[in-house]
Amino acid sequence: MTLKLTYKFTILLSFILFTGSIAQVPFLRTAEIPVPIQENTGFGEFIAGLDLDNDGNPEVYAVNNMKDQGGNELIPRIYKFEKNGELWDSVWGEVIRDIPQQNSWAALTWGDWDKDGKIEIIWGPSNNFSDQNTNPPRILVFEAQGNGSDKIGASSFGFEVPNAKWTITDQDNFELRPIRWLLNDIDNDGDLELIFADRSDNYRFGVVSVSTIPDNGNGSEQWTLEASGQGENLNAATIYDMAVLENNILLIHEDGSVTVIQYSNGSYNNLGNFADMVPGGSWKSASTVDIDGDGKDEVIVGGWSKPFNQIYILKFDSLNTLKSTMIADLTNYITESGRINGGHDAYGDIDGDGNLDFIFGTRGATPNASIIRLEYQGGNITEPQNYITQIIDSLYPSSDQSRFDVVGVANLDDDPELEVLYTNGNQAERIPIVILDLQKSTGTDESILPGKYILEQNYPNPFNPTTTINFALGKSSIVSLKIYNTLGELISTIIHNKFLNAGKYSITFDASELSSGVYVYRLETNKKIVSRKMILQK
Repeated sequence: MTLKLTYKFTILLSFILFTGSIAQVPFLRTAEIPVPIQENTGFGEFIAGLDLDNDGNPEVYAVNNMKDQGGNELIPRIYKFEKNGELWDSVWGEVIRDIPQQNSWAALTWGDWDKDGKIEIIWGPSNNFSDQNTNPPRILVFEAQGNGSDKIGASSFGFEVPNAKWTITDQDNFELRPIRWLLNDIDNDGDLELIFADRSDNYRFGVVSVSTIPDNGNGSEQWTLEASGQGENLNAATIYDMAVLENNILLIHEDGSVTVIQYSNGSYNNLGNFADMVPGGSWKSASTVDIDGDGKDEVIVGGWSKPFNQIYILKFDSLNTLKSTMIADLTNYITESGRINGGHDAYGDIDGDGNLDFIFGTRGATPNASIIRLEYQGGNITEPQNYITQIIDSLYPSSDQSRFDVVGVANLDDDPELEVLYTNGNQAERIPIVILDLQKSTGTDESILPGKYILEQNYPNPFNPTTTINFALGKSSIVSLKIYNTLGELISTIIHNKFLNAGKYSITFDASELSSGVYVYRLETNKKIVSRKMILQK
């Protein structure tokens, strides 16, 4: 059993017994990937968990972003980071020399587009026109070299250049800004297509195929635009997200509607616009996944515009009509002014319980920089009670309510559990990619060894103003739990010489009346004293 205790400076300690529930375990910040010194903003997108050089070390590929500050942020750059012991080293990077300036929010994905056994990174810097930049390439393909090198792309005069690239259009100064794309064989012809959503009001969407990705980057590839929304009568509301579900492209508009483009019998057909599918629209949060393992995919997506901060499942019914079901409401976690911001493809079985976890970023949330975990518990996927919501991190140093909208899930270390990554590429603070690692729970009460005493790291940490302290007793004991400052002065006694039975305990500590700083919490029993540090950051 788990015994939960709630403590606040101004009230008495109370004990509440919970049965049939599972205590949520904390995530800790275990590493950061810093923004390279030449960047004056941050990362706009990243891909984590690859090993393109086959050296056994996990890799993270990241591209920079533009935030209207001018300077180095205008020049598109791509970086490769590789884990070296406990640190992440920048082992390769390249500049796109034929794009003198970019705009914000590039598209980024990966896969083996030409099926030659070598993975490609597919990047789309957003167009930002100038006299020297009237029709820039909007698709850049860097392929693994396959020789164990840290470099990707084709070698050219001491640099690496894309193996393949395309402008998509032949018109100068033509707004075409893919904000998301993915590889999918939507027409079942055996070849992958690059399917994109365009946030400008011209193409709206596109389906692209390519004949090959040449190793030497000699331009021999042949590009085909198989379909687009240009000239089609589509909903005029801006598209900031998309998904592919079966043979359907779902274009998610900022007004909450979804336009469905279906491939059938050799053509792409507009099935219409479905209103109120994702109230508030979506900012790059949609993932297509088989949530319950029944062999049928669904789309999970978060509402973006305040106050529509709910999470929905989209799927087709037996009549091929798109249906939307709300499965979680984050209002009580990030307030009405908080937005779900980012989270596409950020899912996996993080805790190894056989069920999927979904990670979402936020914008303007309280607490600031909240990172959300939605944990599927099994059962009917459309019933909200089958999900648990948790803020797994927040309050990363930031000057304002920022857009922590670039998130991911990957295995980056030697243990089997997945890690969570997030960053904010839209601020001048040069926020690094933060890596969170799940701290495994001690298991059931029966697994606590006799005589063993466990004091876990508080969660969240840093915190403001509340945090949770978990501890476990291997045998019945007289217990005290106290808070000290770094000078060793006693700040508060939460538990004082109280007899507690063997088991797990959880304390919610409220530090509303304390000032920011480092504090020490100490568990004292008649057999052992254990201490840990925690950070209050207001």
